[in-house]
Amino acid sequence: MICIRTVLALTACCIGLGACATAPEKISLEEKHRRMRENWTPGGTDFVRAESLTMFPCHDESLPCGSLPPPPIEKVSFTGPLNGDAKKGEAIAINIRYGNCIACHALPNGHQGGTIGPSLADYGKRNMPLEYTYQRIWDNRVFNPDAFMPLYGPGAVLTESEIKDVIAFLQTGK
Repeated sequence: MICIRTVLALTACCIGLGACATAPEKISLEEKHRRMRENWTPGGTDFVRAESLTMFPCHDESLPCGSLPPPPIEKVSFTGPLNGDAKKGEAIAINIRYGNCIACHALPNGHQGGTIGPSLADYGKRNMPLEYTYQRIWDNRVFNPDAFMPLYGPGAVLTESEIKDVIAFLQTGK
């Protein structure tokens, strides 16, 4: 999970590296994701390398820090089948520089995490619809506009397939 603090830290680092002084290379979001993830090892310590920061322009330097509006709420539909990789989903969920679900939730396979969010250790036993779970991870604001959960979809933190991997991991908690 890349939370607001991390985004602000990345932006500050971006400014510190002088990355915002020049126009960013015009590449698609999918290409940005591909470049950032090409050397990432699930369970590894690094996700966003410093050289990747130049791919993200500063948003609006005329606004004071913290004044950027959030992206619009995104209601999405799950397109199945799930076909997620539970091992990769576990690596995403417990990596503090990637999904970081463990910061707020206890997770399957004995991962004792934070208590800000509900325990997801037995999430698979709840038999929640995939559509519900997918929407909760993509943009939780559909259910709770004041939630602290990151905007994994609208914030381009996780791809659709990575969210499916996390769901597959959550399903292991049966």
